[in-house]
Amino acid sequence: MSSTSKFELAVKCGTSLIASYFAYKFVFRQAHNPYLDTFATNFDYVIVGGGTAGCILANRLTEDPNVTVLLLEAGGKYEDNANVAVPAAVGTLQIDSGIDWNYKGLPQKDVCKAFKGLCPYWPRGKILGGSSAINYMVYMRGCKADFDAWQELGADGWSYDDVLPYFKKYENNTRPEFRDDPQHGIGGPVTISDSLVEAPYVDAFLKAGEEAGYPTCDINGGVKNGFDRGQSFVGNGKRQSTPECYLTPEVLQRKNLFIGVDCYVRKVIFQGKRAIGVEFMKNQKIQSVYCNREVVLSGGIVGSTQLLLLSGVGPRSDLEDLNIPVVADLPVGHNLQSHHCMLLSASTTDDIEDYSLNKKTASSWSSLLKYIIFKEGFLTSSGYQASGLFNVSEESEDIPWAEMLIHLMCFGPDQTVYYKNFSYDEKRYPAMYIGGPHDPSTAGLSIIAILSHPKSRGWIKLKTTNPEDQPEIQPNYFQDKADLRNMAKGMQFAHNLLCSKHLKPYIKEIHKYDIECPYEYNSVEYWECVLSHFCYDSYHNIGTCKMGAENDDSAVVDPNLRVRGLQGIRVVDASVVPLMVTSNTYAPITMLAEKAADHIKGVFASTR
Repeated sequence: MSSTSKFELAVKCGTSLIASYFAYKFVFRQAHNPYLDTFATNFDYVIVGGGTAGCILANRLTEDPNVTVLLLEAGGKYEDNANVAVPAAVGTLQIDSGIDWNYKGLPQKDVCKAFKGLCPYWPRGKILGGSSAINYMVYMRGCKADFDAWQELGADGWSYDDVLPYFKKYENNTRPEFRDDPQHGIGGPVTISDSLVEAPYVDAFLKAGEEAGYPTCDINGGVKNGFDRGQSFVGNGKRQSTPECYLTPEVLQRKNLFIGVDCYVRKVIFQGKRAIGVEFMKNQKIQSVYCNREVVLSGGIVGSTQLLLLSGVGPRSDLEDLNIPVVADLPVGHNLQSHHCMLLSASTTDDIEDYSLNKKTASSWSSLLKYIIFKEGFLTSSGYQASGLFNVSEESEDIPWAEMLIHLMCFGPDQTVYYKNFSYDEKRYPAMYIGGPHDPSTAGLSIIAILSHPKSRGWIKLKTTNPEDQPEIQPNYFQDKADLRNMAKGMQFAHNLLCSKHLKPYIKEIHKYDIECPYEYNSVEYWECVLSHFCYDSYHNIGTCKMGAENDDSAVVDPNLRVRGLQGIRVVDASVVPLMVTSNTYAPITMLAEKAADHIKGVFASTR
């Protein structure tokens, strides 16, 4: 055969292969489009809210090809916003981003003095993926005592030993020493990784923790106290949101999965005591769909609470005040718990300025090229470096969990994101720190301090019967004065860490808040004064549809997450958590959704 003939044959074969590939790809892609504009009348399951839990449930329930699932989400598609996948873009995704609900709490008494309206914003994701698409991606599970306390409160089957298999089920942990660790999982859908950019002071932070009496250990292994390098919901340089991990192209091809985006659910439809469907709005048209089995609410701490109340499930007196027919008299909206949060920032020495995530390093050509080509560099990070769990009160020996958690972050005193996302009042407080506002490119580090188990309790109530009106959110920050005192002690501890012999060589200046406080700097009273002005919400909010025993009058759902006294309806999201966890909430809610899927299907994960 001549070389010309060989060439022609190769071209024909190559052309055929390419044509076959694209034909297969076209057929495969066209086989099933899960995104609906018009809806069938009935589905087996209707999931309201395509957030952290909703996407997981949609995946797990459609593993059974004999059931149909409709997932309704008020926001748009995850892939339509290019920034959500980039970890370093997290500061741009919250308030006024177009993918956030822009919730805000009621004015607070004696606290939140530096905020517009005397209360911070409450960012919540309004996009497929919900808050998993806009959070800071911190991977922390909570300690053993957190979940054992759930069990003691009546959430039978939710002890640490019960929930551990579900943490492991979703986890694909890339830390080498965890590969054979019985506390961790590999091969799950969610990649958990150490930071690809580690600042040189991380070791110093861990040594400072050891000097204070806290060991360096796996803080996701159920322990009460300790310090450790941080792990994040980041894989291959991308945010590991639940649509990224659970609504993969293969899952979206399941012919029993249907998704409605831009669908605002207005109420649950009941027939007597049974939920039979939901009413929603899409394209300015009100529509209804019905379920053969269950309605599952996964609208989040605000969304699920509001929807139940609008549907007649809540405190009788509150519903009757708004002339809403009562379907079930339950304490929906009570038991609101929020993590109080505070920032301590410092400028770092010139020799390590390249290890700070700021406007300069994030927007450099080097960072952009590293990310685009290799998925490496600063854009793979939210700034999270390490964490510590410690106690501050005199009775700490009798407390089963750490009272404080801190996160070490590799960003400095740039206040731009805080004024935008937290709603600090720039007119009354033009600078967070003395000498500010600082250049957005100032190199630095920060410690975020969080009170792990606040005693204060808030509530969520309807303001009107209009589904499009935001409900009233009353966080009641520091309502219990012990919360303020313990948080102040936590700030004092964090400050002392920065002043330790280990971290001090890296620090140029610790920034003092620019307010009048008539107390000695770094005293507990000083920090109480600062906290009463600048303390903000960490966006870890739980509890308004509390899980508990069937005979617990303070509970909204039972341990199977079924709404008490009703049929055909469950709640699966952060609102069912009965007691706060010693961690950020993304990891526990992912666990909760995995376990809830098995409750719905009637199977349970192996404890091995």
